Amino acid sequence: QYYFLFQAKTLMTIKTHDTLMRFLFDNQAVRGARVQLHNSYQAIRTQHTCEPNAAKLLGESAAAAALLASTIKLEGRVSLQARGEGSLKLLVAECTQNGSLRGVVELDETTSHDECRLSVLLENGYLAVSLLPDEGQSYQGLVPMAGDKLQDCIAAYFMQSEQLPTALWLACDGENAAGLLLQALPDNNEQGDDWQRLCLLAKTLTESELLHLSHEELLHRLFHEDAVRIFEPTPMTFACTCSDERSRNALAVLGRDDLQKLFSERETVEVDCQFCRQQCRYTQEDFADFLGTPSRSIH
Repeated sequence: QYYFLFQAKTLMTIKTHDTLMRFLFDNQAVRGARVQLHNSYQAIRTQHTCEPNAAKLLGESAAAAALLASTIKLEGRVSLQARGEGSLKLLVAECTQNGSLRGVVELDETTSHDECRLSVLLENGYLAVSLLPDEGQSYQGLVPMAGDKLQDCIAAYFMQSEQLPTALWLACDGENAAGLLLQALPDNNEQGDDWQRLCLLAKTLTESELLHLSHEELLHRLFHEDAVRIFEPTPMTFACTCSDERSRNALAVLGRDDLQKLFSERETVEVDCQFCRQQCRYTQEDFADFLGTPSRSIH
């Protein structure tokens, strides 16, 4: 199901808070997506104690994960993870095909509150993008950190792994997060003037416009001279995939000997979800239940 935006003559009113909207240029082999997050981002953020720079990075990562998921056809989820030797201890953002988001970020306590450049936070780091289908084999692509912004790293991932010219713009102000993606389609043989022109137009966006303009206002602001086909928005929500079953599977992976030692040292064993802080507790009476065949999917 889709709508048309005709040369920005007649604009539709589309609810944009916590939605992702895909769009396609009718006369150029370029597609795009725009996401706005508020309640879903705040739900993710309240699970963690975040300094302003960490909260900004978390919001940008959530928006990026949503945009990545919009480009991939699979039943499952896309995971974005940054690793390195700097003060960023953990950064993960995930999004499913149905718009469920979750994420976590942890910075070293000594990190300057004004420092949010990835080149500093992730010294000698790299970005891992994982495709995790509900069925079938998973795939992971790794790219070194390219530039000081997350959007630059993701664009490098697409060039290296997908060989598709891709440009992203991400923003977060602590209350809202948003992102815009443009991508040349595989059948775009020219990938020249049209692609460069559309990217130059997108670069004129201010952070405030990216965060606060509605989908149709943003497309009108940028591409009012182009025929743009816009698809029905996808609602975005915070949701975690943790469960008692997955917590049990996580313990089962340890094996009989390690489990026996673990339960001999304490009366209860606790498994915490790093995304939603849900806690599952198990006693020695549960010991026998952990020795079945574990699932491969753990959080």
